[in-house]
Amino acid sequence: MYERYWGLNGSPFQGTNDLRWFIETTAHEEALARLNFLVDKRRHFGLLRGPAGTGKTLVMQAARRDAIQRGREVASVDLFGLDSHEMLWQLAVALRLSPHANCSRWWLWQAVTDHLQALSSANLPQVLLCDHLERAESDCLSVLERLLHVEAAQNGCLTILAAARDAFEEDVFPELFEQSDLRIELPLLDRLETSQFVRGLLHQAACPREVFKPDAIKTLFELTHGEPRAIARLCDVALAAGEHQELSHIDEYAIRAAAGEVPNARRTRSPRYEFADAVR
Repeated sequence: MYERYWGLNGSPFQGTNDLRWFIETTAHEEALARLNFLVDKRRHFGLLRGPAGTGKTLVMQAARRDAIQRGREVASVDLFGLDSHEMLWQLAVALRLSPHANCSRWWLWQAVTDHLQALSSANLPQVLLCDHLERAESDCLSVLERLLHVEAAQNGCLTILAAARDAFEEDVFPELFEQSDLRIELPLLDRLETSQFVRGLLHQAACPREVFKPDAIKTLFELTHGEPRAIARLCDVALAAGEHQELSHIDEYAIRAAAGEVPNARRTRSPRYEFADAVR
């Protein structure tokens, strides 16, 4: 790959969910601070929402890390495509309850709630992180609502932090939204945050010099509208092409060339540049 050419110690733009590449822009820092507030105050339910590609999963992983550092018991469940039975089974696994593959929904519910009640009786706060809320089956959301109702009635110690795309509107499941203590919006990056994001990732990769020129950062923001995932994709392609073309830096022309190679890139109308046209 291009790491050696650009003097990097890793691939910061690969789009992984590795916390090593989590850059706390102003927006991400504020979202994480609010999630940590919910954990510290033992609130019952917080909802993190934002457009696709804004880094919600990484923020949730950072919240998990911080909760563990605060001495909380933490469980994580990815709700993508799960129904209520699958969700309860995954939760039982995350809580280390060792469920059998053929456990009934009733058994799983009892095992989970009994475990949470035992933690509450011992005054041990538990944090449950649920990603991709908008992709869960409706009966799965009903289980979350019931779990929150039970915890509130028993004054339990469970805090649920959930993440969803902003397309997950309140009228889809209003009962669940009504129980949220805090709704946290994770917006697209502005131009300054776009620069902070790119330079922060390069710094994490121990980049020894300035690689992206100011006009490249400006173009990145214009083409991606500040979506971190789209920014990373364009940077990744531009750096790979830059190695092939033996460029000394990445400028506007190299970014526009990369945009022509990335499927579904959020491009504004502009002339198509070829990699060979990039300025060395």
